[in-house]
Amino acid sequence: MRDPALARQTDLCVKCGLCLPVCPTYLKTQDENESPRGRLSLIQGWARTELEADPILKTHIDQCLLCRACETVCPAYVPYGEIVDRFKGETSHKPLATSWASRGRKFLIQKALNRAPGSDLETWMLAAGKSAPLRRLARWMGFGGLLEGLPPPSPWPTSLNPVNAATQKALEVQLFLGCTAGLMDRETVTSILLILERLGISVSIPPNQTCCGALDQHSGQTERAQKAIRQNIAAFSLAEATPPIVSFASGCGAMLIDYERIIKGGSAESFSRRFKEISTFLAAFPWPDGLLRPLDKTICLHTPCSLKNVLHQEQGARQMLQRIPQLKVVDLTPNTRCCGAAGTYMIDHQGMAEALQKDVIDAILQTGASAVVTSNPGCATHLRSGLVARDRGEIEVLHPVTLLARQLLKP
Repeated sequence: MRDPALARQTDLCVKCGLCLPVCPTYLKTQDENESPRGRLSLIQGWARTELEADPILKTHIDQCLLCRACETVCPAYVPYGEIVDRFKGETSHKPLATSWASRGRKFLIQKALNRAPGSDLETWMLAAGKSAPLRRLARWMGFGGLLEGLPPPSPWPTSLNPVNAATQKALEVQLFLGCTAGLMDRETVTSILLILERLGISVSIPPNQTCCGALDQHSGQTERAQKAIRQNIAAFSLAEATPPIVSFASGCGAMLIDYERIIKGGSAESFSRRFKEISTFLAAFPWPDGLLRPLDKTICLHTPCSLKNVLHQEQGARQMLQRIPQLKVVDLTPNTRCCGAAGTYMIDHQGMAEALQKDVIDAILQTGASAVVTSNPGCATHLRSGLVARDRGEIEVLHPVTLLARQLLKP
């Protein structure tokens, strides 16, 4: 066998097929190779030396969204996401042949992962949306949907400070920014700082933090992912205290809780256990009466796959938004699947991503909501671009924390 341990993991799958009705790619293609049990069979064949990691096999694995909906219905508790990540890591030395545009995309994405929020790359991306030549170049490279879905320009918080008077408040949290905050989440960062300040919670933002490592981990770049993990663990370590680590991007959160599995040891375990998803954290925190203005509107609540299938904290956003008087929150239809964002999936697999996006946009429009709230910046960007493509750009897409902050009464 090439990999006996991986073969044993794939043996857990009993091929019952309960995963098929929840797999977005299988539902679109009706192809067993595009289903969880089909992909596990392919990986099993490779681990047992019955199949080669040729372009056809790797393409089927690569086209998985890693939404992990299959894990929520699997009676055998197969660690599907872990198996796919491991397979990609062990076959990353045989990359798929790609075009110049694809290579350019990967280069820019890798640069973005190693930039601090508010960097010149993010400034260029924001400016590109206003330039016709740059938009054409971006579309050729596959970034067209990303540019269309970027939020309106918002200033990077001037109060963003590595140390924010932590000793003056009864409770402290550490804020994880990730690598997309400066490009996709500027208003969200401002909103979090405002809300935590009003609740009397001190915010510490470790200056040496970096990308959570998810994009590298899910693309088979295991060493780069582990380097990012170790850097974050070191950045958020404190000698005398272990405050909660708060994240507002559910995709990052799904990776942060996985640190203890990827990096064995006490520091990684402690890091993962300190993680708190921002909406769940705020929903459980006691709020003073009369802090929020009423909002007589109907909004649509979109729940990212990472929040529902990995973090299992999908109720936090609803509970938090229910604090706003008169606000009506409606859910998408129960059969709504992954929106197709999935990290860089919306860039690398545009056809499938747009097909899945269309289903979610249809469901949003059926609600009649005036805005959409979602807890992942990639989902927000993808949904925003889909609404723009349907000439419904007036429907705002924002983080639930941002909506909450807008309703804060002045002190």
